[in-house]
Amino acid sequence: MSGRGPQGPASAIRTLYQDSTRHQPHVTGYAHWLLSQGGEVRTAPTIPQRIVIADRREALVPIDPEDHRKGALHVTEPGILTALLDLYEQAWNTAVPLGAASPGDPTTGLTATERELLRLLGNGLTDDTAGQRLGISSRTVGRHMASIMERLNASSRFEAGIKAAQNGWL
Repeated sequence: MSGRGPQGPASAIRTLYQDSTRHQPHVTGYAHWLLSQGGEVRTAPTIPQRIVIADRREALVPIDPEDHRKGALHVTEPGILTALLDLYEQAWNTAVPLGAASPGDPTTGLTATERELLRLLGNGLTDDTAGQRLGISSRTVGRHMASIMERLNASSRFEAGIKAAQNGWL
């Protein structure tokens, strides 16, 4: 997701990536270049949709979110733009600036990715589907869950889910 900042100069570009891109050299290289040009870059465990918003007046939205090769819709209608801008601002405000550590929750010790993973798995998604939403492999999902289970002293995912709910982690 990317868009021009509402308060900043017309050339300010704000870009939002998934946390998983922090480990992709080509993405971080571009992101650091963008930062050097006065842009802003943040990451979040998940992003709601891949969109581009320019000057708060037009947007590009994929025709098929599962297949970007099918092209994009050019949106200029104020009602749709307002909804897309609100969605973007909500995602932006909960994201972490690139270069800043993604701190764990001081109460639970959960990172934003771990909290989102628990939410996704609690909603019945498989490891593969949750991993796709988070931009991580199912193997990484397994490592996150093993870490969570260890912190909860749980011997199964089911027990971890119960203990996470009891501890207010969900």
